[in-house]
Amino acid sequence: MYTGHCLCERVRFGFASKPTDVGACHCSICRRITGSAFGTYVQVSEAELTLNRGAEELSDYVISDKSSTQFCRNCGSTLFARHADYPKSVYVYLGAIDEGADIRLMYHEYVGSKASWFEILDSLPQFEQSADSD
Repeated sequence: MYTGHCLCERVRFGFASKPTDVGACHCSICRRITGSAFGTYVQVSEAELTLNRGAEELSDYVISDKSSTQFCRNCGSTLFARHADYPKSVYVYLGAIDEGADIRLMYHEYVGSKASWFEILDSLPQFEQSADSD
């Protein structure tokens, strides 16, 4: 079982299966949501994600007609994202997952719009746009 929580720990969640899609998204939206060079996330089946505590603490922010994000309204931690093209999935931000999880980054996407001040130094696959579209 993988577990995680927001910074203030009012929201706790879990999922059982090891994620098969672990990406770093360098698009401008993910940079703004996280306040960093990229957002890292794992794709999890919506049916498998369990909110163990704090569902009432979650706030939604609609980014576009296709995507939204959820964050803890108390501490501001970004926890989940959803995309209309993948209605049975939820994207869990990797930084919210508890330490010790055996999860490794698999690729970088939207590197065509990455921050100019960040250099990708690993040997993972890089996609100019979505990993699904290249």
